[in-house]
Amino acid sequence: MVLRRFLQSIFSAASGPSGKNDDATIRAAIERVVDGTDPRLRAVRRYQHKLRGAVECAIDHAVTLIDQLPPAIDASHRSFVASPQLRAAFASPDRLRETLSFSKHTRNYQQQSAGPLPAELYAVLGMERVEKTVLGVELHGDLVRRDVPQTTVSFCNQRLACLTDSEQATRRELIQRAFDSLIEVALDNLTTIRAHRRQLEQRHRELLQQKASALRSARLGLDSLLESTGPNLADAGNLERQLWDLEAELGKVRAGSATLDHLLARIIVTLSKPDKHLRLEPVALTLDHMNIKVSPGSSRPGNALSFNEALLGKDRRLTVLLVRFPSSELLAPPDFFQEAQRLLTPRLLT
Repeated sequence: MVLRRFLQSIFSAASGPSGKNDDATIRAAIERVVDGTDPRLRAVRRYQHKLRGAVECAIDHAVTLIDQLPPAIDASHRSFVASPQLRAAFASPDRLRETLSFSKHTRNYQQQSAGPLPAELYAVLGMERVEKTVLGVELHGDLVRRDVPQTTVSFCNQRLACLTDSEQATRRELIQRAFDSLIEVALDNLTTIRAHRRQLEQRHRELLQQKASALRSARLGLDSLLESTGPNLADAGNLERQLWDLEAELGKVRAGSATLDHLLARIIVTLSKPDKHLRLEPVALTLDHMNIKVSPGSSRPGNALSFNEALLGKDRRLTVLLVRFPSSELLAPPDFFQEAQRLLTPRLLT
């Protein structure tokens, strides 16, 4: 049922008799994969049947990941002081309010809303965690120690997404984004294969040109019979060996990517192992009021915090936090014309 509701929500498949609707929504998910990678795959015989298991696996993984996120926390202005997570992520409650108010997703949501906004809004905050080692001051009893190595934690590039009127709707949008992230990985893999093949083909052309140039320089044609000295075949022989090795590698690449069936197989491999490309990892931190890490057993006071980080591929990390806040706290968009007038008026008067 969870899978069925998810697919119905993000792909908007036409309703129908029981059983048929599930099949329709699964097919819609498969078409989303094909459109996002290579539409030519529709020429592969029974491509939907071949993709079905991998697509269901990817969707199951996306649903499981988002289900692991804790409930949305209160991100209202009055709750900022009581939330160590928000205090660690934002310098002030005003900075948090600006992020919630002036996000492009907030602007789009306001423009698309026909009537008044819901009393409470839900969204996900995405941000990047940065840790740096600095030299600071630390108090040990009555002694002040200087130049003590300390680890500071900061959060940057905070942005809002998946703004809706309910936590369930925000989670559905997050599931869709997780699923689409796996499609992006599949597309990146195909792009890498094609780029590698193009590089090999370019190198192959360059070696052929060099070989032709070397043969002309060595005068291996009939006109070499008029020369008193024999041709130097060292360059041509070296190029021949390089060409041999390159053609062997190029042959393997072409055999593995020349047909649409092979491309489809690679997409299936990617979607069948979603945990290899998209994971959710809990992160536990103990920070003082300056966002400096507190070591275990330290006498310094600190707050124990827990975050969840999405691991995208091998080296991309994104801290995600579900939030809820009153729509009444959203700031009005700035009037740039009035602001420009305010800044120019003193100059005009002088």
